[in-house]
Formats: sequence, structure tokens, C-alpha cells
Amino acid sequence: MLEIGKVLAELGHTVEFATLDGQAHWLKDYDFVSKTYLMGPGPSDAEYEEHYLRMRKWDTSKGLAEVMNSKYLFDSGWTAEYKHLKAICEDEATKPDFMLADFFVEAVKDMHYQFQMPIATVWPQMPFLMIPCSYIPGQPGFTLDMALTSETMSMWSRIRNDLVVVHALPTILKWVRWTKQMRRRAGVNYDIPRQSKPDYLIFINSFFGLGIPRDLPPLVAAVGPILADTYPPLDPELSSFLHTHKKVLYIALGTHIIISHADSIKIISGILSALSSGLIDGVIWAVAKSGRQDLDRSHVFTYQDQQLVLGDLLDGKHADWTFQFFAPQRAVLEHQNVVLYFTHGGGSSANEALFHGKPAICMGIFSDQIANTARLVAGGVAESLNKFTFTGDELYGKIKLIVEDKEGLFALNSRRLRNIARVASRRKYLAADLIEEVLYDTELRIRDGKMIRPMHLQTADMRMSIWKARNYDIMATVTLSVLMTGSLAWWGTRFILGNKKAILTTIQSYAHRFI
Repeated sequence: MLEIGKVLAELGHTVEFATLDGQAHWLKDYDFVSKTYLMGPGPSDAEYEEHYLRMRKWDTSKGLAEVMNSKYLFDSGWTAEYKHLKAICEDEATKPDFMLADFFVEAVKDMHYQFQMPIATVWPQMPFLMIPCSYIPGQPGFTLDMALTSETMSMWSRIRNDLVVVHALPTILKWVRWTKQMRRRAGVNYDIPRQSKPDYLIFINSFFGLGIPRDLPPLVAAVGPILADTYPPLDPELSSFLHTHKKVLYIALGTHIIISHADSIKIISGILSALSSGLIDGVIWAVAKSGRQDLDRSHVFTYQDQQLVLGDLLDGKHADWTFQFFAPQRAVLEHQNVVLYFTHGGGSSANEALFHGKPAICMGIFSDQIANTARLVAGGVAESLNKFTFTGDELYGKIKLIVEDKEGLFALNSRRLRNIARVASRRKYLAADLIEEVLYDTELRIRDGKMIRPMHLQTADMRMSIWKARNYDIMATVTLSVLMTGSLAWWGTRFILGNKKAILTTIQSYAHRFI
């Protein structure tokens, strides 16, 4: 969002920023922001940790119930966000002309509804429960299979994916009641209308190549990968490591993901096998302090007749391993000596892998990571691991498959999607253009708080009944006409055949009189 804001600032717009307490550090490299609003505390560190541990165990095939506590955790911030955003909009001195928001911030939709505020929301993937697509079963982020479209799915697989939401209805309805009660306690006595197409802008921080091509209404645009034009360089330690190692595996499984000790042992075992066979000669693993909490530093590995202690690896006592609390990811991925990226497949990580042209091993942990894993595999640039069932031997086998790349397809597809991603990365300027379009349209089509004409980018079907928009009335009229015509013809034929003699006698009588 700040990258889009940067473009708007360059175009002469004033940009202000609203966020939760403790998150203003996002502005470090964005000095164009003229004012910051703090909207109260977000989840605590303990709540975040509980959330990530819960999501680590989430199995999409078992529905949504086991992760709904995380949904309630983040949605409970609506009350504070609504209160602060409403206060900003009610004051003419602070009321903005446009709001650009993360998709988590539901309260911006209330500002759109109450104040006719033009808004845009930014999603990491296509929004769920909107913009239905008949040949893409299920909902984005909640698919059960690696197949992505009906083109490659069996009928049973398509049915199972479509039934995910149906099976989750009891859980969803409980959440809907909870949400309604929260809104009523805040004095909000209406519900935001749910539409198949939005009446506000939706930006997707992805591109077709990673995302699946589909028809989009004018108010929805794939504008990713949204990336900064510059990024932090390698520090001396990483620069030296990459200079002395020519075939490096880079691992980053998410800033907040907590990998279990058992999974870490499997990962390291598979990598040691890859090191022994010469497939790779170095490993950079970026894992934050919170992500190390499950690790048993005393665990011992056997490697080339040596005893390696996990704690020594973590402390950088092995020449071919470096564990970083933070790594300048884009600088690492851009380096020519990095040959493979082991990722959880988060939106930013997937975008950066493609932008910098690195093949990947993906192990999605939850939500869009699982879907992105399937998309990267379908794009021919990755192999996948199942977080529940993978083994060290499987990891080794997939490293071998990608690094050897006997048919050259991983390298070919990585270059192909890198080139596409770099063209697509310019679309953050399209996002800014669309914001200006909607902003100018809104300024001159609303007078005294009343809409004098519809949005110029909204399709007419959103203002029509489904009966008329889909021509059901015409189809019904034509069907009825055909049935009536057919019925008349059928009864007419039966009447003629049943009274043939009488009809012939009558015709002969009239013919005799005429003659």
C-alpha cells in the first residue's frame, strides 16, 4: 500500500497513514507520509504466537473450525478501527478524499457505506466469496488439491473443493452472528451489502502467471507484484558467504512461522544429504528468534563422519551454513550464486521468487501459502512439500530434481516468469491511475451527499435484478413462446387428425358450392 502511496505522492497527492499502535515503523523508508494516525493496540505478542502455532497445525481438508479463533482475533479489531476511522471522516479538517486499505481492515467498507467514501482494498490473491469463476472450483486459499482449474480436475475433486464452504457453514454462520453482535454493540445497525462484484476498487498483489487467468470486472485489477524499486543490500557477512559458495540454498519459511523441532530435523537432514552429494555447497537460513523456540540445540547430526550439533549450526560454527535472524531477502535472491529458494509460499515471497527468477521448493503452512504453492508448481518453477507428511529424503529428492534440472525446464520457466513479473511490477502505477480515476469520478458524480450518476467503472448488472441482468426474463419469454407454439401445433394436429372426415366433408361442401 505504501508503494502505491509513493506513486500517488509523486503525482502530487497528500498521503496520510493510519495503523495500529507499534506499526508506524513501516514508514521508515516512506518519508512522503505527512501524518500518522494510531488506532489503538493490535494483538499482543502472545496472541500472535498462539495464532501462528494454531495455523501451523491447520489442515484445510478438516475445514475452518480449528482456525476460527484467529479469525475472531483479527476481526475483533474492527471496533477500534471503526471508531477511529469514523472520527477521521466526520471531521472536515481530516476527512480524506480516498482510502486505500489492507483487506483485513473491514471498517473502511463502513466508511464507504456511510460517507460514500471511495476506497480500494489490497489483497494478496483473488478475494474469497466474490468474483465467482465457473472454471475455478472452491475459494482462493481454501482449495484441497494442487490442481487449480476444472481443466485438470476430476468431477469429484471439483465437487470436494466447492463443498469446502458448504461444510463450513455452521462455523461461518456462528461467525456472522458474532460479527453482527459486535457491530450492534458499536451502534452500527446495518450490514455491509455483499455483492459478487465490488462497488469499490480491489487490487490484487499478484499477476497472471502466478495467479490463474480469469475475467475481472473493471473495478478489480491484478497490479502485482508490488515491489519497492530499491531494497537493502547484502551485509558484509552474507556478501562474503555468497562470494565463497557457488551453489547456495536460501531458506526463509516466513517471519513469524514457528517450525517444529521435528520438522527442522527433517529439513536439515535432507539438506545435509544435498550437501554431501554436491548438489549445493552452502545454506542461508533466515529464521527469526521466535521461529527458533521449538529447536533443541543439543540435537546431533551425522555428516561425512562428523558429528554436527544443531546449536553450532545456529551459531555459525560451520563454514557452509549461516543462520540469520534477518536476511535482505531480495538481495539474496538476486545473487547469481543462489540456485534454489525453500519458501513457505507467502504472497510476498512468491512474488519475489518470480521477480528474481529463482526456482523454489514450497511448503505452504496456511491460507494463500498453500494456494501459492500449487500455483508455483503449475508454473513449472517449483516442487512442493506437504507440511504434514514430508521427509528428509523427499526434500533431498526435490533439491536434486530442481538443481540438476535435466530437461532445463525449471530454468526456462524461471526466466519466463521472471520476465513476466518484471513487466507486471510496473502495474503499481496502474493502481495509482485507477485510484485517480475513481477519485475524479466520485468528486463530480456526488452532489450534497447524493449520487447523481453511477460509478463509471461499475458494470450495469450490479444495479439490476439478476432476472434482468442475466436475461432470464428473455429466456423465460422465449421458452414460454416456444412451448405455447408447440402446444398449439400439437393440439391442432390432434384435432385435425381426429376430425379428418368431418373436415374433408366440410371442405368438399364448400368446394361444391363454389363450383
